[in-house]
Amino acid sequence: MPEQPTEAERVADLQRQAAADYAARAAREAEARNALALARTHGNTAATTR
Repeated sequence: MPEQPTEAERVADLQRQAAADYAARAAREAEARNALALARTHGNTAATTR
């Protein structure tokens, strides 16, 4: 039977998971901001060419 992880190992694993989740969330938010900026730029360009 495999050994159970210690409390410290479990806490360290949870902290790693939380850090990964936080980094992924920040990356998704940055992508969303960039997409919004590009959409606004495109909309502004399209509005001035009419």
